[in-house]
Amino acid sequence: MSEIVFINSFEVPVDRDEDFLLLWKEIDDYMRGKPGYRWRRLHRSLDPGARLRYVNVAGWDSAEHFDAAHDETFRQLQSQPGWADFPANPSLYTVVQEDESAASAAA
Repeated sequence: MSEIVFINSFEVPVDRDEDFLLLWKEIDDYMRGKPGYRWRRLHRSLDPGARLRYVNVAGWDSAEHFDAAHDETFRQLQSQPGWADFPANPSLYTVVQEDESAASAAA
């Protein structure tokens, strides 16, 4: 089975980047230590007017590992004051097609 990809996009007002990043880092630090975690990339839109200014993309070994990582400690971190200010759109995906550039394939 191929890895599972978690994609979560966030609505973060331009003047709230620092607040969002502090909260996000707490959860990111916790999740990085969980079994089945592979990697993550946090993206920020180049367009300050974008509705979904931050997108978190993370790889997991399986949906079961991902689900198990969302334990009581995760729920406590996510329920901290402030998170409600940053609406999120999370979902799990699997890769159905992949393309690598010639430069990436040669490396």
